[in-house]
Amino acid sequence: MLSFFKNYPALAADLQVVQGRILEVCSSSNPLIQEAVKVLFDNQGKMLRPALLIIGSWYGKEPNREKIINLSAALELLHVATLVHDDVIDDAPLRRGNPTVHSRFGQKDAVLVGDFLLSRCFILASEYTSPENARYIARAMSVICSMEIEQDTHRFQASLSIRSYLRKIIGKTTILFGSALFVGASESKAPRRIQEILRRIGYNLGMAFQIIDDILDYTGDPEVIKKPRGSDLRSGLVTLPLILALHKDRTGKLHQLVAPGQFEKADPLEIIELCEKLGGIEEARHVAHSYTQRALFLIDTLPQSSPTPMLRELTTQLLYRKY
Repeated sequence: MLSFFKNYPALAADLQVVQGRILEVCSSSNPLIQEAVKVLFDNQGKMLRPALLIIGSWYGKEPNREKIINLSAALELLHVATLVHDDVIDDAPLRRGNPTVHSRFGQKDAVLVGDFLLSRCFILASEYTSPENARYIARAMSVICSMEIEQDTHRFQASLSIRSYLRKIIGKTTILFGSALFVGASESKAPRRIQEILRRIGYNLGMAFQIIDDILDYTGDPEVIKKPRGSDLRSGLVTLPLILALHKDRTGKLHQLVAPGQFEKADPLEIIELCEKLGGIEEARHVAHSYTQRALFLIDTLPQSSPTPMLRELTTQLLYRKY
């Protein structure tokens, strides 16, 4: 999906190199690994995390392209590895409209493929980043795993608070967005003030991105987002549109649908319809908009030369995306 960056040809070109580096570093004599890697990276996502790392590096005084390409590849490998493991946990049959790794090869081999990608990620990180940033990436992985475990224990529990939801998505998504911009800037020797601003931009951008992602599970066109509406609900994931709708449910009808013992049997489309009527989806969109505005405010404090206009445009584009 590098077409997502069609308006940014220099960035798209670098991401093409990153994709090639990923395939190179994941080359294996094992036919199962080779096929799994091909499946995963032939159907690549937006590559937002490597894109943000590259953008962050453009704020530095000493960008080393080889280092930045390899670190971008490492971050994408980390992200895709977590998706492979997520799909096993969720028993998801499809990812971006294609059979998941565990659907093709079984759960055991899928977990091992995810572990293989993680090993390649940390090989690249150890070779191409400072010890401080290698630890930063490792800590990010630790937080991601903790939040995934927490998410799994909260399945089909509709009592999840807004605060708990926001904390979960910090670990699920936001930490890698902030890490990407920060590490890119840090490795290219950007001023410390710029590094910190970029980290905070990544935080707010990641929060908005995940909330919109959760909204798209309710409102997205299945042909565009490559999954049925309500897929997260079918897996028992309680996200912001549902939480906010529950706060407005005066009749108790929505509470009944997602009550213990009922949630698993409820029709996701009925839940979505009620969330829309109660205003949960629209209110969640307002929350995403507020995080985007915070990111844009911080972007305005950056030097107003390239790549700041690109970062501003990309931030707005992510808020209004359809996939």
